[in-house]
Amino acid sequence: MRIAFILRRKNYYRLLGPVVEEGLRRGWRVECRHDWSQPRGGAKGSEFLDTAPTMAGGAPEVRTFLGFEDLAAQFRADSPDVVVTLDPPDPATRAGSTARWLWLQYSADILFEPTPRGFVDADAVGAYSAYWTDLLEERYRETGAAHEIRRKTWPVGMPELDAARRIDPDEVRRRLGLPHDRPIVLYLSFPLRSNPPTFWLREVFTPSTRLGQAARTLLARRLEYWPDVREGLNDRRLVEAVRRFCDRAGAALVMKSRLKDPIPRYALRRADRAFYDLAHHPPTILELLSVASLCIHAYSTTVLEAGYCGVPSLCLAPSDAAMGQSAFASEFVHNLKPGWIYNWPGVAYGVPLREAYDGFGRWSLADFPLDASARRDYVERFLGFDDGRSSARLLDLARDLVERPRP
Repeated sequence: MRIAFILRRKNYYRLLGPVVEEGLRRGWRVECRHDWSQPRGGAKGSEFLDTAPTMAGGAPEVRTFLGFEDLAAQFRADSPDVVVTLDPPDPATRAGSTARWLWLQYSADILFEPTPRGFVDADAVGAYSAYWTDLLEERYRETGAAHEIRRKTWPVGMPELDAARRIDPDEVRRRLGLPHDRPIVLYLSFPLRSNPPTFWLREVFTPSTRLGQAARTLLARRLEYWPDVREGLNDRRLVEAVRRFCDRAGAALVMKSRLKDPIPRYALRRADRAFYDLAHHPPTILELLSVASLCIHAYSTTVLEAGYCGVPSLCLAPSDAAMGQSAFASEFVHNLKPGWIYNWPGVAYGVPLREAYDGFGRWSLADFPLDASARRDYVERFLGFDDGRSSARLLDLARDLVERPRP
């Protein structure tokens, strides 16, 4: 069996690294196709795919391509048996290849595709769980693609999480210089740079002084944000509130962000440790979750990894208007509806961001307990499986696609 993985940035190995290893373990011919048309500089320059991470069981064959036109030419000349992609199949590349195409769900991003075209072009779609198939049907019901989605979508789990079982929490604490005798609060720094540049984010939440907030708000005549200015509700004050929360709990404050979202200096001064992505396989976020007692974030889909790792999470939810969210994003993903990924008592907790400033003054770690039964139900609904075999299921699906007669 010859399998090719399309990897456009380094962080694709976070999702696909365990699958690559499973292919090597099976003795398949494994190709990692690195997209060298991606930017080497700018906000995402650090994610340029110059090398592949070390894999257990051998090394894949690494090939590069310069955009999908080049990849289509390569596949026309020499096609693998099956292609695994985190993005919807590129129609031209798909048409020029004799391979079967398997599209793997990438967090909640699969719900943001503007059309169901990817489901038409893919031979199969690997979803985390059957629940996501229901969501996808609802999302694209008016397009008439519900039957196509149901027919092609198969629950396989989240392959990234297969790596969690090989992480040693004691080794992580030692290597990363984290205390062995204190709980750890993992704080995912607010994405100040990569979020939509709304007035609230740039002129109210980001300025680190009340004077800066006031000047920008008055000059723009955006008096609806004056209560935030009056109370000094900005990111700096939020970080200070989290720091005091950790001090009362005797916990270490560990911050995590991505290089495209630099952690502000005022936040770094209040953190015990701060990290960007040290590696994508195994991913730094899973290593940090292996030692965390609580994960604090603002609508991060890391909530899924946290739930799997048995770490309760707290979502600090800005208002839709402040974040500039579309009605679709609010309805399907960024919300605190009961039973959704950000609001599942015993696993995932959520509060409006405004309430967190005072809330951190009275909350304790005990206010965010992990309930084993709730975690089991959460994993079953959103991640499908709890057995560390998602990569194997995905490759079983890939094998079946190749062996199955074409329609």
